[in-house]
Amino acid sequence: MNLESPQLHIEQFGHGPNLTFIHGWGAQNSVWKAWIETYFAEQFSITLIELPGCGQSPIINDKITADQLEQKWVDALVAVMPKNTHLVGWSLGGLLAQKIAIQNPETLLSLTSLASTPKFIQAKDWHWAVQPGLLNDFIQALGKDTAATLTHFWKLQIQGADGARKLMKLFISQMKQRRLPKAVSLAQGLQLLKEMDNRQALKALHLPSLWLLGENDPLIPKEFIEEFSTIQPQAEVAIIHGAAHMPFYSHPEQTAQALLNFLNQPNQ
Repeated sequence: MNLESPQLHIEQFGHGPNLTFIHGWGAQNSVWKAWIETYFAEQFSITLIELPGCGQSPIINDKITADQLEQKWVDALVAVMPKNTHLVGWSLGGLLAQKIAIQNPETLLSLTSLASTPKFIQAKDWHWAVQPGLLNDFIQALGKDTAATLTHFWKLQIQGADGARKLMKLFISQMKQRRLPKAVSLAQGLQLLKEMDNRQALKALHLPSLWLLGENDPLIPKEFIEEFSTIQPQAEVAIIHGAAHMPFYSHPEQTAQALLNFLNQPNQ
């Protein structure tokens, strides 16, 4: 454990093998707690971890350098994560879960990246990702109006899903009743989305892995889904048809079943 890392907030419930969840940027445990309780608590001992500055978790020191940031967040997550656990990370949480698996494979039973990729931003050799301009727009907007930036991102995550308009209205009303993430942590999270790159290291990861993706995710190009076998050939891929960047919200039962099918395999 890194003693300089803050103690992140966790929630634990359920019975059975360990199953840990890490949420995405701009969110908190309450975003998917009801879904997790409904579909997983009877089979698994659940741990929900709130990212730094989100929900009830403290921030990571805003004085640290960009080079230190990624490891500080990973250290803080590992410090509160149970050993011998299945690990599920959504979006930014998926990138962080991948890094945990790369650095600590012996502590995990499996890895699931939900609506996540090994690298969030496009590069010359990586076209299956978000254009840099979109993230830069979020970074600039965050400094002007945090609440409006979050609302825009919440809408973007649901865009493309079946029944998107109704889901957007419901989700935004729910999020406005919850504690907003700290601005410094939102900025740090965008920095991580901009810089993290797990592509090469994941090729050597032999942990059972699932990439659980929404068919119409506006943040993950369809080409990534279609040509995924070139990235991590040994991993499993499940597509939630009609879903976007929050499959568990728009298609809760289908997303849960796809994850349970993976978790309940004999070799897991």
